[in-house]
Amino acid sequence: MVRNQAQSELSTWAIACQNLSVTYPGGGGISDVNINFGPGVTAIVGNNGAGKTTLLETIAGLRTPNSGHVWLFGRSPSQWRSEGVNQIGVALQDGRPYPSAKPVALLNYLNDLYSDTNSSAGRPTVGFLTEAFALTTKTLIKNLSGGELQRLKCAAALIAGTPILILDEPTAGLDPQGRRDLYNLLAQVVPQQSTLLVSTHILEDLETMNGRVIALKAGQVGFDSRASTTTSAYSMTFSSRANIELTGLRNALAEDVVISEKMNGSYSITSNAPIDAAFITSVMNFCAQIGAEVTQVNVRERGGVLAEIEDLLLEKGTQ
Repeated sequence: MVRNQAQSELSTWAIACQNLSVTYPGGGGISDVNINFGPGVTAIVGNNGAGKTTLLETIAGLRTPNSGHVWLFGRSPSQWRSEGVNQIGVALQDGRPYPSAKPVALLNYLNDLYSDTNSSAGRPTVGFLTEAFALTTKTLIKNLSGGELQRLKCAAALIAGTPILILDEPTAGLDPQGRRDLYNLLAQVVPQQSTLLVSTHILEDLETMNGRVIALKAGQVGFDSRASTTTSAYSMTFSSRANIELTGLRNALAEDVVISEKMNGSYSITSNAPIDAAFITSVMNFCAQIGAEVTQVNVRERGGVLAEIEDLLLEKGTQ
């Protein structure tokens, strides 16, 4: 009775991860992850090596956990496969699928492949995906541009018509406009009832997506926007020489300000109060006094989610 009740509870979630761990001999992976996903968009963020790809590949059934379980609507990925039911469409981060084929040929092949599966009802047509993702090019897949390749991968993941969609770093290699365009396109073509997981290491992507945010750090869940209370924040970013001693600047600003060096001379200042001209002048004067040239200054208001995640993932920091 208890087991049946537990299975019934699991089936209410599209994806349920219980005490999920996947480790590698050289280190890395994920450790004791407990998290559930329902319909809607979830962004999974983290620095390189945080475990994003490992988590997504394990959910998709491409990796076997060292311990713990993954359930898709109350069943394991292997159970669904044994019944010939495909529940997940996946766009992996690496590789070019069938590099000597043309995009439309690949989509037609996948369409035929999924035509006899139990999940074939309601699948998008090749014509719809070709038009939506602008894939009418006659160029071979091996010669596609970065943007064309990412659009093709997303279309290939969608063609199965599955209720769960996983996109691992779909905007890798794209410029800011290309990233915004792809996310806006996905918002239009992905069914609202789908469970969509999107991984990225680019925090600016969160400004384009509208959904739940999970941050991984060292293989564990460090932040979940559904479980965190956040407020608006303001940020100032700038570039200068690496490894500036930030204590003096911290003393010159308000107590609630967080000042951090993300990497190699890229600095972030987060404040709960608006950043005005006097604030910026204090920062510029401090850098001038120590002979540090400042470039690429950017000031913006942003949601507390982005501020909290950035603070979590910073490689260096002082308060």
